Amino acid sequence: MSTKVAVAGVTVAVGLLSACSGEAVDAGGEPGRITHRAVAAVALEHLPTDTSSRAASYTSESTPPEQVSVDLRYGADGEYDGDLVSVAVSARPPEDGRGCRSELGQHCVDLPTDVKGAEMQLRWTEEEPEEDPGDVGVVLLRDGGETATIGYSGPTITGDPRKLDLPIDVEKLVAVVEDPRLRYQATSETLALGEELDDWKGGEPDPDAYELVHNTDHGIAQAYVGGRGGYGYYKGVIRSPLRERFGPDAIGGRLLQRSSPGFTGMPDADIDVLAAPSPPAWMTREPCSAPALRAHCVTTKGKRGPLVFAWKPALGDDVGWAWMISMRKDEVVAVRYRGPRMPAGYDDAAALTEWYQGEQLDAQGGEAESEFADDLSLWCDREHLDARPVKQLD
Repeated sequence: MSTKVAVAGVTVAVGLLSACSGEAVDAGGEPGRITHRAVAAVALEHLPTDTSSRAASYTSESTPPEQVSVDLRYGADGEYDGDLVSVAVSARPPEDGRGCRSELGQHCVDLPTDVKGAEMQLRWTEEEPEEDPGDVGVVLLRDGGETATIGYSGPTITGDPRKLDLPIDVEKLVAVVEDPRLRYQATSETLALGEELDDWKGGEPDPDAYELVHNTDHGIAQAYVGGRGGYGYYKGVIRSPLRERFGPDAIGGRLLQRSSPGFTGMPDADIDVLAAPSPPAWMTREPCSAPALRAHCVTTKGKRGPLVFAWKPALGDDVGWAWMISMRKDEVVAVRYRGPRMPAGYDDAAALTEWYQGEQLDAQGGEAESEFADDLSLWCDREHLDARPVKQLD
């Protein structure tokens, strides 16, 4: 299970790291960027050492590259994940500034600190009975913007945590962030301390995992599946036969959507997922004006450019098709759906193809978090290319 703890204006993603790890820092090497193990080792000189687990925090493409964060769990019993202490060091200040997030029910007070040129704040949210026990956080913002934060969740928070009898008191949390070794650029001695830490479970995240690289034929098709699920309905993915229609710099994969005894209810279809630096001549930059698409075509405004849904209803032996297109400043992304007989009406065709418009409402009645093809592009992070939810057949 993973959790997100808002600590002193910084949202720290916490959870166990997956099997992506890099080389450890040489204990006898030069000073450098602090490691996750070193952060944990320094913190555990002030905190209880009877941890259930010690691991690097979960990272994603939204994790700032200048942040190093670890999770320490206490009291896990197989059913309960345990109380959580998250410690993070960042080379830059929180994105949401120094203010208390009172709109989220957060309380905060300034704390005195002997760290020269620094400011420190204690923040906490109180319990919501039967929903959330609350949490506690301390942030130290050094002169120049470097930040050390610690978050603590698990015990029930009923008021000012300085007045509560907590398993880990506020004084210990403060001692962690004030430790002079907890700096983004660490000494060789601090790095060596991390290398000596035992019971380490989480490795070191690969700092280049989210580097942007050129996507591939298979990569863009896999991204389509990753964003929509339903992995079991795909027999596999091949290079799209339609790629040549989009020009020499295009990429494209074809997903073979097939029902099976274990996965029934999804119609058989071929789904081509393509991207190119610019739209092909037959599509034009205004697809609903193109002869091949204009008979049945709807354009709406998206965050990154026009969103186009064009379809050809089934007629006789021709089952028809649908194109779903995202027109952007520096690329075009298009998905062609062809399989069961395409309905004549827009609503039915959009439902069959799972066309998601930017202004679509989610199940709670608010705006959708993303619009069609947000996760599809000529570019992707390097880690994405390693993901293979669907078997490649060529």
